[in-house]
Amino acid sequence: MSEQPPTTPAAATLGETTEESPDVETESLLSLLGDEYTQAILSAMGDDSVPAREIADSADVSRPTVYRRLNRLEAAGAVETVMTVDGDGHHRQAFRVTLDELAVPLLDPESAEPTYENAGSGDSGAAPTGRAPSATHGSD
Repeated sequence: MSEQPPTTPAAATLGETTEESPDVETESLLSLLGDEYTQAILSAMGDDSVPAREIADSADVSRPTVYRRLNRLEAAGAVETVMTVDGDGHHRQAFRVTLDELAVPLLDPESAEPTYENAGSGDSGAAPTGRAPSATHGSD
């Protein structure tokens, strides 16, 4: 029996997992965050709620690629979909980064507790035992 890879809780609230928030493999999350298109998309989003079309234009990435990465980021709990109202009163789907940081312990991961911070909350904490930290993105 092989050992399962660590997972990252994709939870809406600090340190909690729910039935609606699936676990994400840490390796998959790090791979996603290391992807050049994902990085361009997250940079284009900044701290605002941004429509996919605007993200694609700002990041110089095709819309299908933007949607694929946004879907994966949303599944990981790093991005959420929000509804916005434009100047004409039309409702539009937009995306917002939900997390600020990713802290991964490199030395003695058995005893180190990873930390994480939700966007806008200012709260930080340790991830649940045996789990990697939540995905997070800062505006640095």
